[in-house]
Amino acid sequence: MTALAALDKVSQDNGLSRPAAVHEEVYQRLRRAIISGQLEPGRALSVRGLAAEFGVSAMPAREAIRQLAAQGALEITPTRRVAVARMSKEKLEELCDARLALEPSLAARAAKAPTAAREALAETLTRIDEALDQAIKRGDSADYAKYNSEFHFALYEAPEAPVYLGLVESLWLQTGPFMRVVIGRLGTSSLDDDKHKEIVAALRAGDPETLETAVREDIMQGMSNIVRGYSPEE
Repeated sequence: MTALAALDKVSQDNGLSRPAAVHEEVYQRLRRAIISGQLEPGRALSVRGLAAEFGVSAMPAREAIRQLAAQGALEITPTRRVAVARMSKEKLEELCDARLALEPSLAARAAKAPTAAREALAETLTRIDEALDQAIKRGDSADYAKYNSEFHFALYEAPEAPVYLGLVESLWLQTGPFMRVVIGRLGTSSLDDDKHKEIVAALRAGDPETLETAVREDIMQGMSNIVRGYSPEE
């Protein structure tokens, strides 16, 4: 089973009969695979391969590629070769600055929700973080990348701020593949001191300032790991 199929099994009878719905499903599955690091930088993709992977025609696969290329997640060369975007030192620095500018502010909004909503979100985040901790103990960089992205996006989606969320998603589409490669290289033992538990505690307390600080520190730690594992040829 391929990485894409393993990431998200979708039933054949889920009602995706209209072309727009089929395109959206292909786009969402491919987007999740890139954000969670299931596809490494430089990996070649093709319309034919994606169409076969998802059991669809070429049109929705081609449209998903076009959309993700516009978001910077995929690269299309003059020869029409499609690949997961690679990283450069300059791009990495810019992505780090942009994440620090956007994500803490978006996360802080979740701390302003009513108590019941905060508690429900905190429970969800705790379950994800427990699975993430187990992945770290196993040394499983693939599961770590998956659960780390799930943790952050459960938090970021909660405030229902679509403008912020769209911008943050575009940053993760460019960062996720490279993050997975670097964590695999450094090993999950370098990840023991994340700020997820501080994030959950600040959420429960309804403390936007502390939550914003914890998210900022978590991003800085994660991006410093990427910088430490950066290799110019990538």
